[in-house]
Amino acid sequence: MGWVLRLVEIEADGPPAGDDVIEISQRGPLCDIAHLGLTLADAKQLLARVQQVVIAAQAKSYAASRPVCSSCGGKCHIHDWPPHEFATLFGVAAVRLPRFRCAGCGYHEAAASWLSHCRSTPEMDQLRAHLSALMPYRVAVDVMTRLLPVDAGMSAETLRG
Repeated sequence: MGWVLRLVEIEADGPPAGDDVIEISQRGPLCDIAHLGLTLADAKQLLARVQQVVIAAQAKSYAASRPVCSSCGGKCHIHDWPPHEFATLFGVAAVRLPRFRCAGCGYHEAAASWLSHCRSTPEMDQLRAHLSALMPYRVAVDVMTRLLPVDAGMSAETLRG
């Protein structure tokens, strides 16, 4: 016996579209309490996959909206899709956001109004700062990597910085 978790996106004017997030198989007989529910590894994988699916859907809907040129007021078209990577609480989000270009004047519009040096979400930064204030940096990194599907490459020097 097993389960397939599906995340369904509901749009106002279209049929629901779903993505299979994760397949979970039964781990063993329930007579052993160690087989009850999800393991930490399963839960981390589930959170990371849900985050990826949600971010991909957000990027897709953002690309469908065409911004108005801030220079001439004309309609912008997609110029290219540069990749971006951001650290979130639920894993690293790799997303390709469109960059727009005005057909009339050639002015480029950025895909998002994020600062160019931003590499993590504000929620991730706040948790890092809070844990770093409460415990040594190395312990804070260990707690975050054990409980959350954050980037495994995070080090105590990153938190200190």
